[in-house]
Amino acid sequence: MALALFNAHGAGNVSTNHIADELDISPGNLYYHFDSREEIVSELFSLYEQAMLDINVLPDSRLPDAEDIWLYLHLIFERQIEHRFWYRDLNELCGSYPALKRRYQALLELQQQTTQQLINQLAENGLLTANPLQRATLTRNILLTLNCWLGFSAITPDPLAQNPNLAVWQVISQVAGYLNDHEREQIERLAKLYLQ
Repeated sequence: MALALFNAHGAGNVSTNHIADELDISPGNLYYHFDSREEIVSELFSLYEQAMLDINVLPDSRLPDAEDIWLYLHLIFERQIEHRFWYRDLNELCGSYPALKRRYQALLELQQQTTQQLINQLAENGLLTANPLQRATLTRNILLTLNCWLGFSAITPDPLAQNPNLAVWQVISQVAGYLNDHEREQIERLAKLYLQ
């Protein structure tokens, strides 16, 4: 219930009294389970954090292909939509809760490592042609898109802006110019399939 309220109204606009009211329990009963609003936010972030930890694992028995990349990105964007309050109020939450800021930074570091590993694997296997500086720039641009697209999509008038497949394409289109012909064609086939 707290997640739905935070997503709908923003974490800063939802008090523990609002949450208790929605659950049809007394504030005292809510405090029996959670000591503070910070604890509720932390618990919700734990759910998001675990989902992201599960996603940020690349196959170790084979090279990821275009479908793996699309799925990886799609899952990230779906989880972000489910926990969009975090991205809506990122600066406020990080400023108010330093422990959550550190956890979020650790998650960013994991995303950066996974993205860099993926790009490096594609390059090492001849599927992507980019020098080390280009690969580092791609990684940073992908992280920027991953972590800022919800804020952008919330203020743009485009009704399709929060479509996870469109967000996936925004990321993949940054990489497409560096892919070999076969991989680029495969990515474009997926785009046509998912963006219809």
